[in-house]
Amino acid sequence: MNRAQQLVFDRLAGKPVLVTPQAQSRLGEPEIAQAMGVSAELGAALSAGELDMGVSNCKDPLDSPHSSPGKLCHVAPAMCMVCANAVVFVTQLPQQLLLSDHIERMRLAQTPTVWEAVWGRQARALAEVFEECAEHLPAARRAIEEQDIRLNLSLGMRTEYDR
Repeated sequence: MNRAQQLVFDRLAGKPVLVTPQAQSRLGEPEIAQAMGVSAELGAALSAGELDMGVSNCKDPLDSPHSSPGKLCHVAPAMCMVCANAVVFVTQLPQQLLLSDHIERMRLAQTPTVWEAVWGRQARALAEVFEECAEHLPAARRAIEEQDIRLNLSLGMRTEYDR
């Protein structure tokens, strides 16, 4: 039983890759894509927004640790922050900050045990991303206010996680 649980936890122990604005525009270049662990074609697709899952991009939405192989990931964007397939662009920080705010509101609405089970890992993963790119956070907060940006959560996610 313990070994089976550990296999699941190991598969879910991913961490998103943060891509700076300078690297984002160059993801289609072979050396930049290779450094990120993807092909130049996939790097170009990521850069073009073809794999945007809401609050992050995904290297392979058909090979998610949260879904059966070959099936489209059904938990995006809720679990993106704890997935090794996640690629976060600095330009997505406003959505990341809004997701973090949403998670903190859920802390007030749920018991500590439920909040930890549902949101704890994502909150810690977001905190790591924010620590890694702290210099970009003030501009992201300004963009939220100036552009009236709203969190893009699917209705299904809102009804599932807001209870």
